[in-house]
Amino acid sequence: MKARVVIAAAIGFVASVAAGVGTYGIVNLGDCEATGNCRLSFSVVMVAFIGGSALAVIAVLAGGGLRLMGVLFTALAAGAIAAAVSGNELGWLLGGIFLLVGFGIVAAAVHTRRVTREAGARMRAAFAGTRETLTGPGLPAAGTVLSVSDTGTTVNDDPLAMLRLRVEPADGSAAFEAVATRLVSRLAAPRPGDRFAVEYDPADPTRLAVREALPAEPGHA
Repeated sequence: MKARVVIAAAIGFVASVAAGVGTYGIVNLGDCEATGNCRLSFSVVMVAFIGGSALAVIAVLAGGGLRLMGVLFTALAAGAIAAAVSGNELGWLLGGIFLLVGFGIVAAAVHTRRVTREAGARMRAAFAGTRETLTGPGLPAAGTVLSVSDTGTTVNDDPLAMLRLRVEPADGSAAFEAVATRLVSRLAAPRPGDRFAVEYDPADPTRLAVREALPAEPGHA
């Protein structure tokens, strides 16, 4: 973990605690002023609330991440609930609001991170398939599908499948296995045993391009 992220997270946590203390003071401010028994002055609680919240947001932008924003709202909720426990019922309402907002932010952060990871994995799979795919002309062969896996990438609603093939060169040289990617129809996806015309790079036989489908061999459905 980068030092900048660690520092931002530490500052954001301390600032969130300060904001929570400020929330506690603000909720209780009306009651304590009426009794003249305020432990914290108006200026102190406002500085803690506004300054702590602002510093926590700056820490989020500096690299602390959206989860740190969830920590801020959790601290605000804790301050409000603490005020409610001490006798101010308004704190229950504010605490519930802060908790809901904080939970929503954390959930959004987790979802965004998961989606970003999945998108990255799809891009890596597609890129890997591109590197393994022959883009120009090559030597002819017949490829028999051994297995089919989904890369998670779609183009115009058609999935990009990864095919593991047993390749039999047309010149009679030794057969070999290779992997290639191909856009397939959802309604007619390749299955193990299906055969395709392929072309491969003689300098690197693992780089090949899948062409049209071939008739099934005798004995195969």
